[in-house]
Amino acid sequence: MVAISVIWFFTKRMPRIFALIFNIITIFLLIFLLIGCYNPANESTFLVKYTFDESSPFYSIIEKSYEKSNTTLGLENVIIRSGYMGVCIDKIPSQYSAYNNMTTSSNTICYPRKDLSSVPLYKDLEIQLSNIASSSSKTQSSVVLDILKLAQITSVNVLHPYVLMATIILTILMFLFILYVTVPKLPFKLFVNRFLLLLSPALVLTWGLGAMWTHVGINGSYRLVPSASMNIIDVKKGKKAATMAWFSFAFLLLDSTILWLIYLRDRKSLKEEIDNVPCAQNRYNHYSSSDSSTLHSKV
Repeated sequence: MVAISVIWFFTKRMPRIFALIFNIITIFLLIFLLIGCYNPANESTFLVKYTFDESSPFYSIIEKSYEKSNTTLGLENVIIRSGYMGVCIDKIPSQYSAYNNMTTSSNTICYPRKDLSSVPLYKDLEIQLSNIASSSSKTQSSVVLDILKLAQITSVNVLHPYVLMATIILTILMFLFILYVTVPKLPFKLFVNRFLLLLSPALVLTWGLGAMWTHVGINGSYRLVPSASMNIIDVKKGKKAATMAWFSFAFLLLDSTILWLIYLRDRKSLKEEIDNVPCAQNRYNHYSSSDSSTLHSKV
Protein backbone atom coordinates (compact mmCIF):
# COMPACT_ATOMS: atom_id res chain seq x y z
CA MET A 1 0.00 0.00 0.00
CA VAL A 2 2.85 2.36 0.85
CA ALA A 3 4.60 1.48 -2.42
CA ILE A 4 1.46 2.33 -4.40
CA SER A 5 1.16 5.66 -2.60
CA VAL A 6 4.79 6.51 -3.37
CA ILE A 7 4.35 5.57 -7.04
CA TRP A 8 1.18 7.66 -7.28
CA PHE A 9 2.94 10.60 -5.56
CA PHE A 10 5.78 10.63 -8.09
CA THR A 11 3.53 9.92 -11.09
CA LYS A 12 1.24 12.83 -10.23
CA ARG A 13 4.22 15.18 -9.88
CA MET A 14 6.29 13.80 -12.75
CA PRO A 15 6.34 17.05 -14.79
CA ARG A 16 7.75 18.99 -11.85
CA ILE A 17 10.25 16.20 -11.16
CA PHE A 18 11.45 16.46 -14.76
CA ALA A 19 11.74 20.22 -14.27
CA LEU A 20 13.86 19.62 -11.17
CA ILE A 21 16.14 17.21 -13.06
CA PHE A 22 16.63 19.67 -15.93
CA ASN A 23 17.28 22.41 -13.37
CA ILE A 24 19.99 20.42 -11.57
CA ILE A 25 21.71 19.61 -14.88
CA THR A 26 21.61 23.30 -15.83
CA ILE A 27 23.15 24.36 -12.51
CA PHE A 28 26.07 21.94 -12.90
CA LEU A 29 26.66 22.90 -16.53
CA LEU A 30 26.71 26.62 -15.72
CA ILE A 31 29.00 26.19 -12.70
CA PHE A 32 31.51 24.11 -14.67
CA LEU A 33 31.34 26.69 -17.46
CA LEU A 34 32.03 29.50 -14.98
CA ILE A 35 35.09 27.87 -13.35
CA GLY A 36 36.64 26.85 -16.66
CA CYS A 37 40.37 27.76 -16.79
CA TYR A 38 40.28 28.80 -13.13
CA ASN A 39 42.61 25.88 -12.31
CA PRO A 40 44.49 23.24 -14.37
CA ALA A 41 41.81 20.61 -13.66
CA ASN A 42 39.25 22.65 -15.66
CA GLU A 43 41.48 23.97 -18.45
CA SER A 44 39.60 21.92 -21.05
CA THR A 45 36.54 24.14 -20.55
CA PHE A 46 37.99 27.14 -22.33
CA LEU A 47 36.34 29.77 -24.50
CA VAL A 48 39.26 30.60 -26.79
CA LYS A 49 42.72 29.03 -27.22
CA TYR A 50 45.67 31.07 -28.47
CA THR A 51 48.93 29.70 -29.92
CA PHE A 52 51.68 30.97 -32.19
CA ASP A 53 51.05 29.74 -35.72
CA GLU A 54 54.01 27.62 -36.85
CA SER A 55 53.06 28.11 -40.50
CA SER A 56 53.34 31.88 -40.20
CA PRO A 57 56.34 33.49 -41.99
CA PHE A 58 56.99 35.42 -38.77
CA TYR A 59 57.39 32.26 -36.66
CA SER A 60 61.16 32.21 -37.10
CA ILE A 61 61.32 35.83 -35.89
CA ILE A 62 59.30 34.84 -32.81
CA GLU A 63 61.70 31.96 -32.07
CA LYS A 64 64.73 34.24 -32.35
CA SER A 65 63.04 36.80 -30.12
CA TYR A 66 62.70 34.24 -27.32
CA GLU A 67 66.17 32.78 -27.90
CA LYS A 68 67.81 36.02 -26.75
CA SER A 69 67.59 34.78 -23.16
CA ASN A 70 68.02 31.28 -21.78
CA THR A 71 65.05 31.78 -19.46
CA THR A 72 62.63 32.63 -22.30
CA LEU A 73 63.87 29.88 -24.62
CA GLY A 74 60.93 27.80 -25.88
CA LEU A 75 58.16 30.25 -24.97
CA GLU A 76 56.95 30.16 -28.58
CA ASN A 77 55.38 26.76 -27.79
CA VAL A 78 53.06 28.01 -25.07
CA ILE A 79 49.32 27.36 -25.31
CA ILE A 80 47.03 29.92 -23.67
CA ARG A 81 43.40 29.17 -22.89
CA SER A 82 40.98 31.89 -21.90
CA GLY A 83 37.93 31.15 -19.73
CA TYR A 84 35.26 33.08 -17.85
CA MET A 85 37.15 33.25 -14.54
CA GLY A 86 40.78 32.70 -15.49
CA VAL A 87 43.52 32.12 -18.03
CA CYS A 88 45.56 28.90 -18.24
CA ILE A 89 49.07 28.73 -19.74
CA ASP A 90 50.24 25.34 -20.95
CA LYS A 91 53.62 23.99 -22.16
CA ILE A 92 55.68 26.42 -20.12
CA PRO A 93 59.39 25.53 -20.55
CA SER A 94 60.78 23.80 -17.46
CA GLN A 95 63.78 26.11 -17.23
CA TYR A 96 61.46 29.13 -17.21
CA SER A 97 59.35 27.64 -14.39
CA ALA A 98 62.45 26.85 -12.35
CA TYR A 99 63.95 30.31 -12.88
CA ASN A 100 60.74 32.10 -11.77
CA ASN A 101 59.95 29.62 -8.94
CA MET A 102 56.61 28.76 -10.55
CA THR A 103 54.66 25.84 -9.08
CA THR A 104 53.09 24.22 -12.12
CA SER A 105 51.06 21.06 -12.72
CA SER A 106 52.52 19.30 -15.78
CA ASN A 107 53.95 22.62 -17.03
CA THR A 108 50.51 24.24 -16.76
CA ILE A 109 49.53 27.15 -14.55
CA CYS A 110 46.28 29.14 -14.27
CA TYR A 111 45.72 32.69 -13.07
CA PRO A 112 42.59 34.68 -12.20
CA ARG A 113 41.58 36.81 -15.15
CA LYS A 114 42.41 40.18 -13.54
CA ASP A 115 45.75 39.21 -11.94
CA LEU A 116 47.86 38.78 -15.07
CA SER A 117 49.67 42.11 -15.36
CA SER A 118 51.90 41.26 -12.38
CA VAL A 119 52.84 37.82 -13.72
CA PRO A 120 56.39 37.55 -15.19
CA LEU A 121 55.02 35.83 -18.30
CA TYR A 122 52.98 38.93 -19.08
CA LYS A 123 56.16 40.84 -19.92
CA ASP A 124 58.29 37.94 -21.14
CA LEU A 125 55.76 36.94 -23.82
CA GLU A 126 55.80 40.41 -25.38
CA ILE A 127 57.19 40.58 -28.92
CA GLN A 128 58.52 43.77 -30.46
CA LEU A 129 57.56 44.04 -34.13
CA SER A 130 59.32 46.91 -35.91
CA ASN A 131 57.71 48.86 -38.72
CA ILE A 132 59.98 49.61 -41.67
CA ALA A 133 60.34 53.33 -42.32
CA SER A 134 58.68 54.50 -45.54
CA SER A 135 59.41 57.48 -47.79
CA SER A 136 56.59 59.47 -46.19
CA SER A 137 57.70 58.64 -42.65
CA LYS A 138 61.37 58.63 -41.74
CA THR A 139 60.83 57.33 -38.23
CA GLN A 140 60.79 53.64 -37.41
CA SER A 141 58.17 52.60 -34.87
CA SER A 142 57.58 49.31 -33.10
CA VAL A 143 54.45 47.42 -32.21
CA VAL A 144 54.14 45.20 -29.14
CA LEU A 145 52.31 41.90 -29.57
CA ASP A 146 51.43 40.10 -26.34
CA ILE A 147 49.54 36.81 -26.67
CA LEU A 148 48.82 36.67 -22.92
CA LYS A 149 47.33 40.17 -22.97
CA LEU A 150 44.96 39.07 -25.74
CA ALA A 151 43.74 36.21 -23.56
CA GLN A 152 43.22 38.62 -20.65
CA ILE A 153 41.25 41.03 -22.84
CA THR A 154 39.04 38.12 -23.94
CA SER A 155 38.20 37.16 -20.35
CA VAL A 156 37.94 40.65 -18.84
CA ASN A 157 36.51 42.86 -21.60
CA VAL A 158 34.83 40.55 -24.11
CA LEU A 159 33.39 37.54 -22.26
CA HIS A 160 33.00 38.80 -18.71
CA PRO A 161 31.15 36.40 -16.35
CA TYR A 162 28.55 38.66 -14.72
CA VAL A 163 25.55 37.49 -16.76
CA LEU A 164 26.60 33.88 -16.15
CA MET A 165 26.87 34.49 -12.39
CA ALA A 166 23.41 36.06 -12.28
CA THR A 167 22.00 33.13 -14.24
CA ILE A 168 23.49 30.60 -11.81
CA ILE A 169 22.02 32.41 -8.79
CA LEU A 170 18.56 32.67 -10.37
CA THR A 171 18.66 29.02 -11.52
CA ILE A 172 19.44 27.85 -7.98
CA LEU A 173 16.57 30.04 -6.73
CA MET A 174 14.23 28.49 -9.29
CA PHE A 175 15.28 24.99 -8.22
CA LEU A 176 14.38 25.77 -4.60
CA PHE A 177 10.98 27.17 -5.59
CA ILE A 178 10.15 24.16 -7.81
CA LEU A 179 11.13 21.87 -4.95
CA TYR A 180 8.89 23.88 -2.62
CA VAL A 181 5.79 23.56 -4.80
CA THR A 182 6.47 19.84 -5.36
CA VAL A 183 6.25 19.05 -1.63
CA PRO A 184 2.57 18.66 -0.62
CA LYS A 185 0.69 20.62 2.05
CA LEU A 186 2.94 23.69 2.13
CA PRO A 187 1.49 27.23 2.33
CA PHE A 188 1.69 30.01 -0.26
CA LYS A 189 2.03 27.62 -3.21
CA LEU A 190 -0.19 29.81 -5.39
CA PHE A 191 2.13 32.79 -5.03
CA VAL A 192 5.25 30.67 -5.56
CA ASN A 193 3.79 29.15 -8.73
CA ARG A 194 2.98 32.61 -10.09
CA PHE A 195 6.50 33.76 -9.30
CA LEU A 196 7.92 30.74 -11.14
CA LEU A 197 5.85 31.65 -14.19
CA LEU A 198 7.66 35.00 -14.25
CA LEU A 199 11.10 33.74 -13.23
CA SER A 200 11.40 30.93 -15.78
CA PRO A 201 10.95 33.05 -18.95
CA ALA A 202 13.13 35.78 -17.41
CA LEU A 203 15.89 33.20 -16.99
CA VAL A 204 15.44 32.00 -20.56
CA LEU A 205 15.77 35.57 -21.80
CA THR A 206 18.77 36.36 -19.56
CA TRP A 207 20.85 33.32 -20.45
CA GLY A 208 19.65 33.44 -24.05
CA LEU A 209 21.40 36.80 -24.30
CA GLY A 210 24.38 35.39 -22.39
CA ALA A 211 24.72 32.36 -24.67
CA MET A 212 24.43 34.54 -27.77
CA TRP A 213 27.09 36.91 -26.44
CA THR A 214 29.34 33.92 -25.68
CA HIS A 215 28.86 32.73 -29.26
CA VAL A 216 29.60 36.19 -30.65
CA GLY A 217 32.68 36.66 -28.44
CA ILE A 218 34.19 33.29 -29.34
CA ASN A 219 33.59 33.70 -33.06
CA GLY A 220 34.74 37.33 -32.99
CA SER A 221 38.09 36.32 -31.49
CA TYR A 222 38.37 33.42 -33.92
CA ARG A 223 37.89 35.67 -36.94
CA LEU A 224 39.55 38.93 -35.89
CA VAL A 225 42.68 38.01 -33.90
CA PRO A 226 44.53 36.08 -36.65
CA SER A 227 43.99 38.87 -39.16
CA ALA A 228 44.83 41.61 -36.66
CA SER A 229 48.08 39.82 -35.70
CA MET A 230 49.10 39.25 -39.37
CA ASN A 231 48.38 35.53 -38.88
CA ILE A 232 51.06 35.26 -36.20
CA ILE A 233 48.53 34.00 -33.62
CA ASP A 234 46.31 31.00 -34.27
CA VAL A 235 42.92 30.86 -32.51
CA LYS A 236 40.81 27.81 -31.69
CA LYS A 237 37.22 27.98 -30.51
CA GLY A 238 36.19 26.32 -27.26
CA LYS A 239 33.56 23.92 -28.59
CA LYS A 240 33.01 22.28 -25.20
CA ALA A 241 32.23 25.60 -23.50
CA ALA A 242 29.95 26.69 -26.36
CA THR A 243 28.07 23.36 -26.21
CA MET A 244 27.60 23.68 -22.45
CA ALA A 245 26.26 27.23 -22.87
CA TRP A 246 23.66 26.23 -25.47
CA PHE A 247 22.61 23.04 -23.65
CA SER A 248 22.05 25.12 -20.49
CA PHE A 249 19.83 27.45 -22.49
CA ALA A 250 17.89 24.47 -23.90
CA PHE A 251 17.27 23.02 -20.42
CA LEU A 252 16.09 26.40 -19.10
CA LEU A 253 13.70 26.63 -22.04
CA LEU A 254 12.38 23.14 -21.22
CA ASP A 255 11.87 24.16 -17.59
CA SER A 256 9.89 27.22 -18.60
CA THR A 257 7.77 25.19 -21.03
CA ILE A 258 6.98 22.54 -18.40
CA LEU A 259 5.98 25.11 -15.78
CA TRP A 260 3.68 26.93 -18.18
CA LEU A 261 2.10 23.67 -19.39
CA ILE A 262 1.40 22.70 -15.77
CA TYR A 263 -0.22 26.09 -15.22
CA LEU A 264 -2.39 25.78 -18.35
CA ARG A 265 -3.37 22.22 -17.39
CA ASP A 266 -4.44 23.32 -13.91
CA ARG A 267 -6.39 26.25 -15.36
CA LYS A 268 -8.20 23.93 -17.73
CA SER A 269 -9.09 21.51 -14.92
CA LEU A 270 -10.35 24.37 -12.77
CA LYS A 271 -12.46 25.72 -15.64
CA GLU A 272 -14.05 22.30 -16.19
CA GLU A 273 -14.90 22.04 -12.49
CA ILE A 274 -16.48 25.50 -12.51
CA ASP A 275 -18.49 24.66 -15.65
CA ASN A 276 -19.89 21.53 -13.98
CA VAL A 277 -21.19 23.40 -10.93
CA PRO A 278 -24.20 25.15 -12.64
CA CYS A 279 -25.26 21.86 -14.21
CA ALA A 280 -25.59 20.24 -10.81
CA GLN A 281 -27.56 23.19 -9.48
CA ASN A 282 -29.92 23.13 -12.50
CA ARG A 283 -30.60 19.42 -12.00
CA TYR A 284 -31.36 20.04 -8.35
CA ASN A 285 -33.75 22.91 -9.18
CA HIS A 286 -35.44 20.76 -11.82
CA TYR A 287 -36.16 17.98 -9.35
CA SER A 288 -37.36 20.47 -6.74
CA SER A 289 -39.84 22.07 -9.10
CA SER A 290 -41.05 18.65 -10.25
CA ASP A 291 -41.62 17.46 -6.71
CA SER A 292 -43.40 20.70 -5.89
CA SER A 293 -45.76 20.36 -8.82
CA THR A 294 -46.57 16.74 -7.92
CA LEU A 295 -47.26 17.73 -4.36
CA HIS A 296 -49.67 20.46 -5.45
CA SER A 297 -51.42 18.11 -7.79
CA LYS A 298 -51.97 15.62 -5.00
CA VAL A 299 -53.34 18.34 -2.83
